[in-house]
Amino acid sequence: MGKRDIKVGLDIGSSKVCVIICEQRDDSSLDVVGMGVSPSAGLRRGVIVDIDSAAAAISDAAARAENMSGCALVSAVASVSGAHAATTYSKGIVAVGRPDKEIGQDDVERVLDASRVVAIPPDREVIHVLPREFVIDGCRGIRRPVGMSGIRLEVETCIITGSSTSIQNVRRAAARVGLDIDQLVLQPIAAAEAVLTDSEKNLGALMIDIGGATTDIAFYLDGTLQHTAVIPVGGSHMTNDVALVLRLPVGYAEELKIKYGAARADMVEPEEMCGNDMGVSRYKLCQIIEARVYEIMEMVKAEVDARGFAGQLPAGIVVTGAAALMRGVVEAAQDVLKLPSRLGVPTGVSGMADVVASPAYAAALGLVKYAWGQSAAGPGSGGRRRSGFAANVRDWFREIFSA
Repeated sequence: MGKRDIKVGLDIGSSKVCVIICEQRDDSSLDVVGMGVSPSAGLRRGVIVDIDSAAAAISDAAARAENMSGCALVSAVASVSGAHAATTYSKGIVAVGRPDKEIGQDDVERVLDASRVVAIPPDREVIHVLPREFVIDGCRGIRRPVGMSGIRLEVETCIITGSSTSIQNVRRAAARVGLDIDQLVLQPIAAAEAVLTDSEKNLGALMIDIGGATTDIAFYLDGTLQHTAVIPVGGSHMTNDVALVLRLPVGYAEELKIKYGAARADMVEPEEMCGNDMGVSRYKLCQIIEARVYEIMEMVKAEVDARGFAGQLPAGIVVTGAAALMRGVVEAAQDVLKLPSRLGVPTGVSGMADVVASPAYAAALGLVKYAWGQSAAGPGSGGRRRSGFAANVRDWFREIFSA
């Protein structure tokens, strides 16, 4: 097989494991050349609890993608999800190093390293250090300081950390099937990369990704991530509600939810039944789902209000994830948050676009988009970097003690 310039996204979700293989076209669109999906196993609320079962699910999805693409996979960009992810904020300050006071990429790397010097518990690991804003000699609101002049460079960063155990289990599950993890990306960041436009990120937008066991939110303003949070409620909770109230097997409840469900009961007729399933009222089914969907949106609203973002979302809300495909979910978001809302569908995709251009595959495609973007942006663009003496020493000690 000839060498191909490809990137692989490994999205380990609560309901499914998805592997997507992409090449980048000259117009920067992604050409999907392979894809594999397998039901999730060994996960609870987005966290691996059975590494053998998780590895088997990854292996199945990877094998399907390899067979379709003809590529032998050796590495991937993987998602990290679950309530263990936490966001903190930090600042860094350095003096500009060059005699002519022109800010270079090395200054940006040094100031980002300075912002990383925060007290992080030994059982946690840094996933992302994302610049929110650069400040040059007191002048705020700078996004790309390289090439500008100044004496003092400051940065405000969004530092995302996760449980070291959970992160290591992702790496080890992938390693068991022969996959090296090049980079880890928080799942909502990956999804936002696929469904948010640059204009929305600049104006101020909230992305809501409703997964199987969790709902992730990401708030963007001025082109950068400002905040992210995980709500431990998702699509599986809707299924469990239906099964409990209607006294149905969980598998059957999931089928009814997908086929007949809606997030607002007023979208169906009160006397309507679920097809040939006489005795199961579609109206009652939708009432059950509606209660859970609106609870999720109220929890999102509480997070937005607590962080003071309500007045900073002129671009509105983008809802994505597999559960977002259900009729009425976007309308529910608009009802509760009182903001314009739309369905988040991945863009800039060619090759199998009719299959993968769906909210269900936003995170997987976003992983590949994020990886291409980091490659183009180079060091200091917010991913995990391996440059600088201090960073190398920290990583060296981490590798020793985690071995």
